[in-house]
This record gives sequence, C-alpha cells and structure tokens, in this order.
Amino acid sequence: MTKAQDSAGRRVTLIAHEPPGTEHLGIRLVAAALVGAGFRPRVLPLLTPVALADAVARTLAERPFLVGVSVSDPLVAPLMLAFVQLLRMEGFRGHVTVGGALATLQRAELLADHAGLDSVVRHAGEVAVVELARALVAGRSLDQVPGLTTRTSEDTGNPQAFTSTQLRPLRPDAMPTIIGIPRAEIAASRGCAGQCSYCGVSALQRDLAAEHSKLGLTHVHQRGNIRRPVDDVADEVAELYHDRGVRIGHFVDDNLLGPEPKLALAWLTDFERALARRRVGKMAWRLMMEPRAISDDVAGVLARMGFLSVLVGFESLTPRGLATLGRPGAADANLAALDRLWSRGIAPVINVLALRPGGNLADTRAEIAALDRIDRFAWDAIPVTVWPGTQLEQDLAARGELVGKGAGLTWRPPDPASERFLHALLRLRVGGLAWLMRAPDPVEAGFALRAAHWLGLSGGSRERTLRAQACLERAQRERRRILVQALDIVESPLSRAEFVQAIESLAQKTGQVMAPFDRELVGLLDEVSWPATMSESARPSRRLIPRWMAGTIFMAVTAGCGATPLGRRSPPDADAASSAISDAAIPGDLADTLGGSDRPAGTSPDLVVSPDLSQADTSPLSDALCNLTVAEAAIAPSIGEATVSNCAYTDVSNPCVAPNYAAVVDGGGHVVELLTMPDGRPALTGSALQAWLAAVSNDRWPCLAGQVVPFCCAMVLLY
Repeated sequence: MTKAQDSAGRRVTLIAHEPPGTEHLGIRLVAAALVGAGFRPRVLPLLTPVALADAVARTLAERPFLVGVSVSDPLVAPLMLAFVQLLRMEGFRGHVTVGGALATLQRAELLADHAGLDSVVRHAGEVAVVELARALVAGRSLDQVPGLTTRTSEDTGNPQAFTSTQLRPLRPDAMPTIIGIPRAEIAASRGCAGQCSYCGVSALQRDLAAEHSKLGLTHVHQRGNIRRPVDDVADEVAELYHDRGVRIGHFVDDNLLGPEPKLALAWLTDFERALARRRVGKMAWRLMMEPRAISDDVAGVLARMGFLSVLVGFESLTPRGLATLGRPGAADANLAALDRLWSRGIAPVINVLALRPGGNLADTRAEIAALDRIDRFAWDAIPVTVWPGTQLEQDLAARGELVGKGAGLTWRPPDPASERFLHALLRLRVGGLAWLMRAPDPVEAGFALRAAHWLGLSGGSRERTLRAQACLERAQRERRRILVQALDIVESPLSRAEFVQAIESLAQKTGQVMAPFDRELVGLLDEVSWPATMSESARPSRRLIPRWMAGTIFMAVTAGCGATPLGRRSPPDADAASSAISDAAIPGDLADTLGGSDRPAGTSPDLVVSPDLSQADTSPLSDALCNLTVAEAAIAPSIGEATVSNCAYTDVSNPCVAPNYAAVVDGGGHVVELLTMPDGRPALTGSALQAWLAAVSNDRWPCLAGQVVPFCCAMVLLY
C-alpha cells in the first residue's frame, strides 16, 4: 500500500482568519500540499468571537485526526487560541498544531502557555504539515518531522525554509472580486532582503539562522528573499486567467523585486515575456516595492504591464526620520521615485510613521508638515506597531518603553507630549482619519476606478479616475489640517480631562469633514457598470464596503487603543461573578447605550469613576496618556454620543463603523469579560467564554487598565 493510499480519506481541518473576499495563501498552500499527499483538508474561516462555538462544532463534525491553526500575528492570536481551548474543552483528542509568523517567533511561549497545543510548525509549513500528518497516521515519533517544534524536541531543521514552493494554493470555489472582476492574490517569493528593526519579517529572517545551523549548512546564511521561478509564477497566473477569469492580480510579497533597479527590470521583463507566451491578456496589477528599485526603465515596464498601484516602502519623509528608522536612501530620492510612477499613470501609496521611537514631537510636526509634498499620492499617517521578536521590541524593552504582554504588547513614548499625540493619532484614526475606516476606502476606490478604465469596463474612464484623484487630494489636505490641529491640542496647556474632551471633539469633526468625500466617491463608483456575468443587485460602491470583525482584543490596541472607552472599572472580586451595572456611575446617555436600568443582573461588571492601577507592573502613569483613553465623568456623555450616534452604521454618508465588542479590562490590564455593542451584553457565555478568557489570560493591556474599551470592525476592499 502506498503512502497516498494509506492516508486517503484522512481528514484535516485548517482554521484561519480569512475574511470574505480574501485568500489566506499560507493556509491554502498547506491545504494544497495535503491534497497532493492524499489527505482531505478543509479550510474553515474563523472571524469573530461569537463564531467560536460554531467553528468548533463544524470541526468536530469533520472528525479530523489533525487540526492546523494559523496564528499569523498578534491581531488574530487571541481568537485562534480561544478556538484551540474550546476545541479541547469539547473533547477533541487529536493533534493540534499551529503555524504562521507569530507562532514561529513565539513557539516556546505558545507551547508553555497553551496546554491544548501539541506542536508548532516553523516557517514554511507545506512540507512540515504533510510529514506531521504522515507520522501521526503511521504512529511514528514526531522528533524528526522537519520544521516541527514540540515540548520535547525541535527536529533537525526545516529545509523548506530555504526553498521556494511551486504549489498552487487551494483556491476558493468562487474567486474574490473587485467591482465584479475576479481577482487573485499571488505569492512569488518568501522573505525580504531588508533588515528593518521594526518589521516582523526581519525577525523571521533572523530566526532562519537557527534553521541554518540545525541543517548544518556551510554556505552563508541567505538574507534575501527566495523567489519562485518566473515560469512557475507565469503558469499560475495563466491558469487563473484562462480557467478562473482572473483579471486583477495582487502580489502579496514583502519585497518581490528587491532594491536593485537592474535586477527588478530583469524580473519584470522575464515575467512579461512569460505571460505573453502563455497568451495572458491585459490584467490590472498591484505590488509593494522599495523606492531604490524604481528607475525610469522599471517604472516604464510597470506601466506597460498594468501595474496601477504600488505601495512604496520608506515610512518617513524627513532625513532625520529615515535615519532614526534605519531606512536607506534620501528623502528627495524617495520622492523622485514616486514622481516616476506618477508620471506614468501609476498611483503610489505611502505609509508615514508620524510618531516613532527615538523621535520627539518636533519630529512628528516635521513629518506632518512634509505631507504637503505628497498630497498627489495616497498617504496614511500611522503609529509604529511593536512586533514580537523584532529588534525594536528588544530596544524598547531595554529603554523601559515597552508595556503589556502578548497581544497587548505596545510602545509607550517616554515623554508626555509624544504620548498624548499617540493617543490622539489612534483616536482620530478610529474616528475616521484612517483610510481603512472610510466607506469606501479612497485608496482602494481609486484603484478600482483605474482597473475599470484599464480593463475597459463600461463607465470606466480616465475622466472618472481623475475626478477620484482630485477627491483624494482634497481629502488629504483636510486630513493634514486635522493632524495639525491635534498637534496644537497636544501642545496646549489643557488638563488631562480637557485634552481628552478636545480630542473626542476633533474625532467627531473628522467624521463630519470626511463624509462629503465618501459620498463623492460612491457616486463615481456607482457609475461603473458590472460585467455581464455579475449580479446587478448591488452597485460597485456597496461591494467596496464589506464589513468583517477583527475578533480580537488586539484590535483595540492597533486600531483603537484610542477607541472610545465606555467607562472605568475596578478590579473584579476574584470570588464573585460580574455584578449588575451601576447606572449611578454612568451619565444618562451612556447608561442608555449600555442598556440602562433594564439590564439583567450579572450581564456586565460595575463601571466606576476611577480605575485601580495597583496591579499594573508599569511605571507611574501620572501623565501617561496610555491611560488617557479614559475620560473624566464630566465628559462621558460626549463619549457616549460619539460611540452611538456618530458611529452608527446607517449608510455610506456616515461610514464610521460602530464598535461591535467591548473588552472589560481589570486594574492589572487583563481582559475579564467581552461584551457585545451597543447593548453591552455578554458576547460569550459558558465554555466559549472560558475558552476566550483562557486564551488571553497571559496577555496584558496596561494601557487599558480599569477600562471598558469598545473595539471596531474594520473595512476591507476586495482588491
């Protein structure tokens, strides 16, 4: 009997955070490898806490002998680990393994903290999971499974970490679309040649050195990205084009083309010729690039091939910012690269780290002032995110600027002014400043209109694209003015309560200022006709604003540490269940939001005027604005209004997404309950609640200590 025959019919369930209209390529590559080995995998998406019980029930109904869970980043980790916990509580006795970037970097912590896990797959998982499945079927020891870490061994290394895969991901039955046109995500490489201290990919690259040693390799450890053969990538694109009707492609690679213009040009030219040999016609493309690689020749080939949008990575517009971040190149050279793309009809996209470790408020003001140089291009001002395992994490810990644990890990600036601006930036982003929170996202709407014109959709035109671009530029000038106003508020002599109230007011103003631009883009999108094969039941703009839940408490930190808090809470009695809500502690509007006096006893913890920070193991928070998300009782009504009225999801003219969950955080920074919004009732009960709390029991959010913190859905464009 062959191995394939021996493993035929053996079921494997793969769990991942895969929102509708997206493709989780990592989990789908693993699924493809299992199919090739004769197993029967099924990919199940898990998006929200309230879906935990259903996901577990569906998994148990499959009766798999192996369950694989993607723990790719801190955003999804609590939800995925809650699934594992509940799966075990409901009686699953098979093998549970986790994989992904975060799982690789924190494998020791995960195995130590989560008894329901049996193993962790490191780095590339296609070979490792197949070998794990075969070993389990045969009853063999797992010690020699390549790329597998258990509590007793870490094998002899993962050779696939140094090779490219030629597998095709197990695509969904119906391909995702944008304005009715099928699209696909494509991975043509692994890794990145860059060594940015704040990037999770660079942490993975350093971890590869350990794999290198385990394998006994003698050549120099490879630091660059590992590319698939051009013909193999072209074969995949041709299959998608001819068999699935795909006309929009998105390269998800961190740095596919590298920093050298000559090498980038050679790859693009080879790829263009390979597609032509396979009779692949016109497609719309997007990818990420380094500015150093964008020469005149490279920009010309990109334009000819239909690359309509390029995310250009340099993260700062000032010489000091580039030096602080350790980014190569000069500010003027980076801007010249953007101009090369723009002059050929390609829309650059730039993220600017407006506040960063090693900088101060003067640096922030300089970055914001420099934004006027790039109003033609799509920019977003973002704070730095601390990725576990990075050099940045180590540096911040050494300087005492790191707070939290696990999914709650975050940077706290050392000076009060910078910390105030961090609070303001996070709150304003949730209030509508971030493109992700707009409906539709202007950046993605612009790409959709460019694709409609490039591909010849009815209603697609250069004139409509230019109108969308003009709308974007006007919106960005308003966004820049809002950031300047936030800086002025930060530097004003306001009390803590007055400062929070001023930022709340500015956040509400942000939504009002941005709403007309949303309506303008909706009008442009709705004039584009659907392809004949697509349903006419919804206009394109509606297809650009699907909602999905992040489903984790980490959402409150990354996109909403400044999200509107509902109140403060004292630490719970360890020996008592949650008590009824105290309306006396909450002004009328906010009490109405949480259900008022009609709330059944035991549905939510008491909200009180001030938090107890005695359990927090951080430095004093006298003016530490990581706790300034809590307003004084006097301004709670305005917070309630912002939460309910301004964020009510009614139509596209009012796009702020209402909070769907609220995390109750005790005085030590631990999550003790999860509520639904706006009614404030428990989101989970029974074993599902136990599983959720167990999943986050080792995480700490000291910045949210003593608070009830709503966190929002996110909006994604099906690009």
